[in-house]
Amino acid sequence: MEHTNIETRDAETVEHLWQTVVPGARISRADVIQPALAWHAASEPGFGFCDYTIGSTMLVESDPLDQVVVGRIAGPRVSGTYRRERIDTAVPFMVVDRPLEIAFTGRIAGTAVSFARSDFDEAARRLSGDDTLRVRPTGYAPVSEQRLRYWSRTWEYARDVLLRSPERTPLIEQQARTLLLEASLLAFPTTFTEALAAGRPSRPLPAPVRRAKAYVEAHAAEPVVLSDIAQAARLSPRGLQYAFRAATGRTPMQYLRRVRLDAARGELRSADPSVETVAAIAARWGFSNLGRFAAMYRGEFGETPSATLRS
Repeated sequence: MEHTNIETRDAETVEHLWQTVVPGARISRADVIQPALAWHAASEPGFGFCDYTIGSTMLVESDPLDQVVVGRIAGPRVSGTYRRERIDTAVPFMVVDRPLEIAFTGRIAGTAVSFARSDFDEAARRLSGDDTLRVRPTGYAPVSEQRLRYWSRTWEYARDVLLRSPERTPLIEQQARTLLLEASLLAFPTTFTEALAAGRPSRPLPAPVRRAKAYVEAHAAEPVVLSDIAQAARLSPRGLQYAFRAATGRTPMQYLRRVRLDAARGELRSADPSVETVAAIAARWGFSNLGRFAAMYRGEFGETPSATLRS
């Protein structure tokens, strides 16, 4: 991991440092920074952890993009807005999909940890045993006081390992990262915590279904037909249809469509709307009928592709 310890009063540098943990962070307005930002962080691809203090009058928008961000910001005059709702930033909160707007005056102390969305989904599937599970937020505040205490203790351990220990090793750092990810999964309300509460049975996917999923994910940008997936799974097309639906609740081609929708969403979120178009991105992922693509996209993500491109 890369470790950073720095003090600065330069707003551009402050914004850049925040972006190492939350890539979509933007300072909209800032007065003189006093006291200076004191920044301590550890980061690597798909993960960022920071602890900081700063003083100013500032407006910041933090868009998680394709990450899950958990943060906490304490100060005498801090105002946070997420999904058009005012939130208490002094209590750990989780941000997914939509930007968080923070306005503050005076000195604040904050912490944030971010995970790649794909890592969050992978961990949820591993812990739940449901290989079709996709983590979607159902709230932003901890699900209970007990889970909050668990997350806080885990965060304190991760801070000691990642930011303070003079004898940290890559193995211990990765263990801290994993513990913090799992604690965040358990502490905040999502489809994962709902699945745990419902007591859904855990069972591994059959090997042919795992092979089929791996093939779909590796070849989603290419022309793919059912017989291709069946060959990779080492089953007949009919046998694969039956096994895949029994294990996942959907057909192989429905799964392919979902993988392509996720990929198109990722491109739309990172694309420059002055250069890219919805039609071009949809076509790259096999959606030739723009109206049908827009309808499926809105049904899956709750917004139009053009809205994602403009965000």
